[in-house]
Amino acid sequence: MRSIPPLPTLTVNRSFMRAFLAADRPCCALGMVEVQNRQCAFLALRPDVPIPSHVTDRGFNFGHSLYGDSTHEVIHFAFEFYGFQTYNVLINPNNPIAQSVLHSMIESGDFFFFTLDEPSGNVTAFRSEIGKDTLANLTNNWERIQGSTTTEIQYYWTRAHFAKKPEPKGLLMNWVCGDNIDYLDLTQDRLEMKPT
Repeated sequence: MRSIPPLPTLTVNRSFMRAFLAADRPCCALGMVEVQNRQCAFLALRPDVPIPSHVTDRGFNFGHSLYGDSTHEVIHFAFEFYGFQTYNVLINPNNPIAQSVLHSMIESGDFFFFTLDEPSGNVTAFRSEIGKDTLANLTNNWERIQGSTTTEIQYYWTRAHFAKKPEPKGLLMNWVCGDNIDYLDLTQDRLEMKPT
Protein backbone atom coordinates (compact mmCIF):
# COMPACT_ATOMS: atom_id res chain seq x y z
CA MET A 1 0.00 0.00 0.00
CA ARG A 2 1.19 3.49 -0.79
CA SER A 3 0.60 6.81 0.88
CA ILE A 4 -1.97 8.86 -1.03
CA PRO A 5 -2.20 12.55 -1.98
CA PRO A 6 -3.77 14.95 0.54
CA LEU A 7 -7.11 13.66 1.74
CA PRO A 8 -10.30 15.55 2.46
CA THR A 9 -11.34 16.10 6.07
CA LEU A 10 -11.98 12.87 7.97
CA THR A 11 -14.59 12.80 10.73
CA VAL A 12 -14.48 10.33 13.62
CA ASN A 13 -16.28 9.98 16.95
CA ARG A 14 -14.69 12.37 19.48
CA SER A 15 -15.25 10.03 22.48
CA PHE A 16 -13.57 7.22 20.55
CA MET A 17 -10.56 9.43 19.88
CA ARG A 18 -10.29 10.44 23.55
CA ALA A 19 -10.35 6.79 24.64
CA PHE A 20 -7.84 5.82 21.94
CA LEU A 21 -5.41 8.54 22.99
CA ALA A 22 -5.77 7.53 26.66
CA ALA A 23 -4.97 3.84 25.98
CA ASP A 24 -1.53 2.40 26.62
CA ARG A 25 0.73 2.28 23.58
CA PRO A 26 1.38 0.46 21.33
CA CYS A 27 -2.27 -0.03 20.47
CA CYS A 28 -4.70 -0.53 17.63
CA ALA A 29 -8.44 0.16 17.33
CA LEU A 30 -11.24 -0.39 14.83
CA GLY A 31 -13.79 2.27 14.01
CA MET A 32 -15.76 4.20 11.42
CA VAL A 33 -14.80 7.41 9.64
CA GLU A 34 -16.81 9.78 7.48
CA VAL A 35 -15.15 11.13 4.35
CA GLN A 36 -17.02 13.17 1.74
CA ASN A 37 -20.39 12.27 3.33
CA ARG A 38 -19.67 8.53 3.17
CA GLN A 39 -18.82 6.20 6.05
CA CYS A 40 -15.87 3.81 5.84
CA ALA A 41 -14.23 1.41 8.25
CA PHE A 42 -10.77 2.12 9.61
CA LEU A 43 -7.94 0.55 11.57
CA ALA A 44 -5.94 3.02 13.68
CA LEU A 45 -2.44 2.46 15.05
CA ARG A 46 -0.69 4.28 17.89
CA PRO A 47 2.85 2.91 17.82
CA ASP A 48 5.21 3.01 20.78
CA VAL A 49 7.53 5.36 18.86
CA PRO A 50 6.62 7.70 15.99
CA ILE A 51 6.93 6.24 12.51
CA PRO A 52 9.17 8.63 10.53
CA SER A 53 7.59 10.29 7.50
CA HIS A 54 10.23 8.82 5.17
CA VAL A 55 8.94 5.39 6.29
CA THR A 56 5.23 6.15 5.92
CA ASP A 57 5.95 7.72 2.52
CA ARG A 58 6.92 4.25 1.29
CA GLY A 59 3.61 2.75 2.43
CA PHE A 60 3.39 -0.61 4.17
CA ASN A 61 2.44 -4.25 3.70
CA PHE A 62 -0.89 -5.32 5.22
CA GLY A 63 -1.68 -8.94 6.00
CA HIS A 64 -4.43 -10.80 7.81
CA SER A 65 -5.25 -14.34 8.89
CA LEU A 66 -7.48 -16.34 11.17
CA TYR A 67 -6.10 -18.14 14.24
CA GLY A 68 -7.88 -20.75 16.31
CA ASP A 69 -9.26 -24.25 16.29
CA SER A 70 -12.66 -25.93 16.09
CA THR A 71 -13.86 -24.12 19.23
CA HIS A 72 -12.83 -20.51 18.61
CA GLU A 73 -11.19 -18.06 16.21
CA VAL A 74 -9.22 -14.82 16.50
CA ILE A 75 -8.47 -12.39 13.67
CA HIS A 76 -4.85 -11.41 13.13
CA PHE A 77 -3.76 -8.23 11.33
CA ALA A 78 -0.12 -7.45 10.49
CA PHE A 79 1.29 -4.09 9.38
CA GLU A 80 4.86 -4.16 8.04
CA PHE A 81 6.40 -0.71 7.68
CA TYR A 82 9.34 -1.39 5.39
CA GLY A 83 12.73 -1.15 7.06
CA PHE A 84 11.18 0.02 10.33
CA GLN A 85 8.85 -2.30 12.29
CA THR A 86 6.13 -4.89 11.93
CA TYR A 87 3.06 -4.51 14.14
CA ASN A 88 0.64 -7.34 14.92
CA VAL A 89 -2.80 -7.12 16.50
CA LEU A 90 -5.33 -9.79 17.44
CA ILE A 91 -9.07 -9.07 17.40
CA ASN A 92 -11.87 -11.09 19.00
CA PRO A 93 -14.49 -11.46 16.24
CA ASN A 94 -17.19 -12.10 18.87
CA ASN A 95 -17.41 -8.37 19.53
CA PRO A 96 -20.12 -5.97 18.21
CA ILE A 97 -17.63 -3.29 17.15
CA ALA A 98 -15.39 -5.81 15.39
CA GLN A 99 -18.40 -7.37 13.64
CA SER A 100 -19.72 -4.01 12.42
CA VAL A 101 -16.37 -2.64 11.23
CA LEU A 102 -15.30 -5.89 9.56
CA HIS A 103 -18.68 -6.17 7.82
CA SER A 104 -18.21 -2.66 6.41
CA MET A 105 -14.67 -3.49 5.26
CA ILE A 106 -15.74 -6.70 3.54
CA GLU A 107 -18.89 -5.27 1.94
CA SER A 108 -17.26 -2.17 0.47
CA GLY A 109 -13.64 -3.27 0.06
CA ASP A 110 -12.88 0.34 0.99
CA PHE A 111 -11.26 1.25 4.30
CA PHE A 112 -8.62 3.45 5.90
CA PHE A 113 -5.53 2.98 8.01
CA PHE A 114 -4.44 5.75 10.38
CA THR A 115 -1.21 6.11 12.28
CA LEU A 116 -1.21 8.62 15.15
CA ASP A 117 2.16 9.93 16.19
CA GLU A 118 2.82 11.52 19.55
CA PRO A 119 3.60 14.00 20.91
CA SER A 120 3.08 15.86 17.60
CA GLY A 121 -0.53 14.70 17.23
CA ASN A 122 0.05 14.13 13.51
CA VAL A 123 -2.24 11.70 11.71
CA THR A 124 -1.08 9.87 8.60
CA ALA A 125 -3.86 8.25 6.59
CA PHE A 126 -3.71 5.48 4.03
CA ARG A 127 -6.66 4.31 1.97
CA SER A 128 -6.97 0.69 0.96
CA GLU A 129 -6.71 -0.40 -2.60
CA ILE A 130 -10.42 -0.56 -3.29
CA GLY A 131 -11.50 -4.11 -3.96
CA LYS A 132 -12.62 -7.10 -1.97
CA ASP A 133 -9.53 -9.13 -2.96
CA THR A 134 -7.55 -7.15 -0.38
CA LEU A 135 -9.54 -9.01 2.31
CA ALA A 136 -9.92 -12.38 0.57
CA ASN A 137 -9.10 -14.46 3.66
CA LEU A 138 -11.60 -12.58 5.82
CA THR A 139 -14.22 -12.70 3.09
CA ASN A 140 -13.77 -16.46 2.66
CA ASN A 141 -14.14 -16.97 6.42
CA TRP A 142 -16.90 -14.40 6.96
CA GLU A 143 -19.57 -16.96 7.86
CA ARG A 144 -17.36 -18.37 10.61
CA ILE A 145 -16.35 -14.89 11.80
CA GLN A 146 -19.98 -13.74 11.87
CA GLY A 147 -20.98 -16.76 13.97
CA SER A 148 -17.99 -16.51 16.31
CA THR A 149 -18.51 -17.47 19.95
CA THR A 150 -14.91 -16.78 21.02
CA THR A 151 -14.88 -15.99 24.74
CA GLU A 152 -12.65 -13.41 26.42
CA ILE A 153 -10.69 -16.28 28.01
CA GLN A 154 -10.13 -17.93 24.63
CA TYR A 155 -9.11 -14.59 23.14
CA TYR A 156 -6.57 -13.84 25.89
CA TRP A 157 -5.22 -17.40 25.77
CA THR A 158 -4.66 -17.09 22.00
CA ARG A 159 -3.08 -13.67 22.46
CA ALA A 160 -0.68 -14.99 25.14
CA HIS A 161 0.24 -17.95 22.93
CA PHE A 162 0.82 -15.66 19.91
CA ALA A 163 2.97 -13.27 21.99
CA LYS A 164 5.47 -16.05 22.72
CA LYS A 165 6.25 -16.50 19.02
CA PRO A 166 4.63 -13.82 16.83
CA GLU A 167 4.39 -14.59 13.13
CA PRO A 168 5.44 -12.45 11.41
CA LYS A 169 8.04 -11.35 13.91
CA GLY A 170 7.19 -7.96 15.28
CA LEU A 171 5.55 -6.00 18.04
CA LEU A 172 2.18 -7.16 19.39
CA MET A 173 -0.14 -4.18 19.87
CA ASN A 174 -3.00 -3.97 22.35
CA TRP A 175 -6.46 -3.98 20.81
CA VAL A 176 -8.39 -1.15 22.48
CA CYS A 177 -11.72 0.74 22.26
CA GLY A 178 -13.74 -2.41 21.67
CA ASP A 179 -16.13 -1.88 24.56
CA ASN A 180 -18.45 0.96 23.53
CA ILE A 181 -20.66 0.60 20.43
CA ASP A 182 -21.37 4.36 20.59
CA TYR A 183 -17.82 4.89 19.26
CA LEU A 184 -19.22 3.97 15.83
CA ASP A 185 -21.83 6.76 15.92
CA LEU A 186 -20.82 9.65 13.66
CA THR A 187 -24.07 11.60 13.91
CA GLN A 188 -23.01 13.46 17.07
CA ASP A 189 -19.85 14.02 19.10
CA ARG A 190 -17.93 14.53 15.86
CA LEU A 191 -14.22 15.26 15.55
CA GLU A 192 -12.71 16.45 12.26
CA MET A 193 -9.16 15.45 11.33
CA LYS A 194 -7.03 16.77 8.51
CA PRO A 195 -4.59 13.96 7.74
CA THR A 196 -1.09 14.50 6.37
